[in-house]
Amino acid sequence: MDTVPEKDYKQLYEQVQKENQELRAELQKMQLQMKKFQQMLFGSKRDRFIDNPAQLLLGLDPNEVYPSSSLSEAQKITYVKADKKTRAEQASLHAYLEKLPRVYETREPDHLPLGAEKIGEEQHESLEYTPGKFFVKVIITPRYKININNDKDQTLIISAPTPERPLFKCIAGSSFLAQLITSKICDHMSLYRQNKSFERTAGIGIPYNTLVDWFGDGVDMITPLYGALKKEVLAFPYIHVDETGLKVICAEENKSKQNIHDGFLWCYTNSIKKLVFFDYQPGRGQNCTIGILKDFKGVIQTDGWHTYERVAAKVKDIIQICCLAHARRKFTDAQDYDKELTGYALARFKALYDIERKCHEQQLDYNQIKDIRQKESVPILKELHAWMLQQYQRLLPSSPISLAIKYSLERWEQLSYYVNDGMLHPDNNPCERNIRPIALGRKNFPFAGSEKGAHRLAMLYSLIGTCAMNNVNPYEWLKDIYDRINNHPVNRLSELLPQNWKS
Repeated sequence: MDTVPEKDYKQLYEQVQKENQELRAELQKMQLQMKKFQQMLFGSKRDRFIDNPAQLLLGLDPNEVYPSSSLSEAQKITYVKADKKTRAEQASLHAYLEKLPRVYETREPDHLPLGAEKIGEEQHESLEYTPGKFFVKVIITPRYKININNDKDQTLIISAPTPERPLFKCIAGSSFLAQLITSKICDHMSLYRQNKSFERTAGIGIPYNTLVDWFGDGVDMITPLYGALKKEVLAFPYIHVDETGLKVICAEENKSKQNIHDGFLWCYTNSIKKLVFFDYQPGRGQNCTIGILKDFKGVIQTDGWHTYERVAAKVKDIIQICCLAHARRKFTDAQDYDKELTGYALARFKALYDIERKCHEQQLDYNQIKDIRQKESVPILKELHAWMLQQYQRLLPSSPISLAIKYSLERWEQLSYYVNDGMLHPDNNPCERNIRPIALGRKNFPFAGSEKGAHRLAMLYSLIGTCAMNNVNPYEWLKDIYDRINNHPVNRLSELLPQNWKS
């Protein structure tokens, strides 16, 4: 008679326990992905960490039962609202109103009796608004005739030079072209919406195709500045690099591509000189950025996308470092699954950023910043690195906290490289700030009409973004550039760039 082999129930139990842990980790991973998608649609994008949540409890024990109160025993409590903030706001508002021009209107009483004597008056002010108005600028150039050598038969005609238009044989003036561009790039208004706004507020109807042609010609006119800006951005040995998507409608003759193509705007930010350069490329691979960086020598700061590592490996003069904020964000996303471990890591990241904030508030130079980082930041990084190595060995590989630790460990040298130079930033946030206007613009005009239009957008985001970084009014800058660029020497184009511009 055959005997039934005894089952090793202990081994089966351990196997089931291991499978349960793996399934639980996989479930947490899927929940984390779903939470990311929900946050992308509805949530805040800020990575906020409170070091000690107990501070929000105000010293109250949540488990303590407090006596209930009845409405009949309640006492009426009155509060006196302080007006300090309101008074400060009113003071700044009144200071602004004092600078505005006044339009006076006098209203006399109806049926004013004869012999009435005026003894005073009251003034009632209100803040009003008039939408932008169109006007035709007429430049008159008088012509004069003089006789040569007092000879009436020989005359000379004298007049001022004929004013030069920004666009040849185009009635659109410099102020109008500047308004078209700033409304589209700064206010994210498509040309169609601008045209409807002109009809509604000013009663002027410009054919839409004419408006498109003027916009395109105006952008092409300042194209030489784009190349000059690129040269200045890449001449500095430290830049931030990132990319963002831009859908592009492909031309009809290009049958190999789908109707709408997923292109990318690559952002190269010089945070020290306050410059930004955008480059449109049809893809996200290394070939789309290595052409720009082939002659670059220095440090590029990026996120963890593997493309940048490959570029740095191919171009020998490039050192690639990573973004500390991206590493911190991985732990922020994993907070709901392991508050204790993520709390420790986020507290260490917060300590690192507190050091950076202190250096910024004290306005230290690069050498002083480096000394403080070596003294205070390096020990924190070493402690955090040792803790990550220890935790990673005992955690399940697919758990959210393990994935966050793995992301940092794989890039640890690039993440901590910034402590070696006071000029370097700990993160890639300067580049992401320049990309934010593009994300807002995509909600209003979700695609570029052609690849040529995508290149034009890249150029405008570069020049307008540089204006923003240097606190230059883009409208005033463009208006002045359109009046000057036709007669400006080609070898001195850098003088017209926003960071060098003087009105």
